[in-house]
Amino acid sequence: MKLSKFLINKGIIYAIILAIFYQVAMVGLFIYGYHVLPSGVNQLGINVVNQDGNQGAAIQKELVPNLPFDNVVTNKNLDESKEELNNRQTQMIIVIPKNFVSDLTSGKATFDFYIDESNTVTVVDSMEAVAKSITDSFNQSINKGKLTNILNSLHINGSQQKEIMGQLQNSVVQNNIYVDKAPSGMDYAMTPMFLSVATYASSMVVAIVLMNIFIAFIPLIGKWKAFQYVEIAGCIIAVLAPLLGVIMARMLIPISLQKLLFLYLQQIFMQITAFQFTLIFSFLLGQNGIFINIFLLLAQTIAGGGTIPLQIMPKLFKIISYFTPMYPNIQIDFGVLFGGPIISFEVRLLAIFIISFFILLAIVWHKKESSVTPITEKSSSKPVIEEISANPLTE
Repeated sequence: MKLSKFLINKGIIYAIILAIFYQVAMVGLFIYGYHVLPSGVNQLGINVVNQDGNQGAAIQKELVPNLPFDNVVTNKNLDESKEELNNRQTQMIIVIPKNFVSDLTSGKATFDFYIDESNTVTVVDSMEAVAKSITDSFNQSINKGKLTNILNSLHINGSQQKEIMGQLQNSVVQNNIYVDKAPSGMDYAMTPMFLSVATYASSMVVAIVLMNIFIAFIPLIGKWKAFQYVEIAGCIIAVLAPLLGVIMARMLIPISLQKLLFLYLQQIFMQITAFQFTLIFSFLLGQNGIFINIFLLLAQTIAGGGTIPLQIMPKLFKIISYFTPMYPNIQIDFGVLFGGPIISFEVRLLAIFIISFFILLAIVWHKKESSVTPITEKSSSKPVIEEISANPLTE
C-alpha cells in the first residue's frame, strides 16, 4: 500500500478529527472557564455579622458598601453564618465583635474573619487577600481622618474625636479564624480534584472498551446477558482501579488510614457512577461517543468545582456541574479530607448513578439483536477470541 493511500484511510482521518477536536475543546473550554478570574470573585458570598449593637451597626454601615462583593448578607447571626460557611453557601464571615467600638476608642480593635479552608485554592487565597485589604483600608481611613462620619453617628463631640483619632493609628488588626483547617500546599488543596479526574477518566476509558466488548458479545450470548457481564466487569474494575490511585495519593501526601479508607470507598462509588454515565454516550454513539465524553471530561475540570467555586463559574459550567458526577464527588472528597458537607452530595451522586443506569437499561431495551446467529461452544470449532475479533466493534 502506498503512503498516500494509507494516509487517507478512515482510521487516519478519524484520528486527525479526534486530535483537532481535543485541541479545540481543551483550549476553548479552559480559556472560557478561567476568564472569570480574578474579576468574578465579586460574585462570591460574604456574611457580615454585627455583635456590637448600635455602635457596631455604624461600623457595618460604613464597611458594607466598600466591600468588593455583590452578594453581602447582613441579616444572619454568627451560628447561621457558620452553618452556611460549612455548607459552602458563603465564602467568608466578617464579624464586628462585641465591644469593637470601645476597643477601637481605647487604641486596639479586631475584625474577625472566618474562612473555610476546605475549599478551592481560589476561594481561600481570595478571602485571605480580601481580609487583609479590609483591615488595611479601615486603618487607612482612620489615618486619613475618614472615621469622622462614624464618630459623628455615635454622637462623639469634636474634642473627643480628636483625642480618639490620635490613638487610632493602625489600631485595627486582622484575626483570621479558619474552619475545616487544611494543610498548606497546592498538592493537598488539589487532591480532591486530581482523584476525581483520575477516576472519571479511567471510567471513560473502561466504558469505551467494554462498549466494544458488549457489541461483540451480543451475537454470542444476547444483549441482556452481554449487558449484565459488562456491568459486572465494570464493578470489578471499580473496586481495583481506585485502590491504586488512592495508594498513590497516600505515598505523596500524608493521609490518615481512616480518611484513606473513606476516600477509597468514595472513589469506588465515583468509578461505578462515572462508568454508567460515560457508558451512555458510548452505547448511543459507539466509538463516536468519545467526542462527548472528552468534552464533558475537560469541562468538568472546571465544572467540578476543584479550582473555581460554583458561584463564579460561567453559566455553561454551572449547568454541566448539575448533571455530571465530578462536582459532587470533588465536594465529598473535600469533606472527607478537610471537613464539610458530605451527605447532600452523596445523595446527588446517587441520583446521577440511578438515572444513568435506567437510561442504559432503556438503551439496551431499544437496541436490536445482532443478525449474526449466536455461536455455541458445541457448534463452534473456533476459539471464542477469534470469533469476537471476526465481529465488528461498532454497529
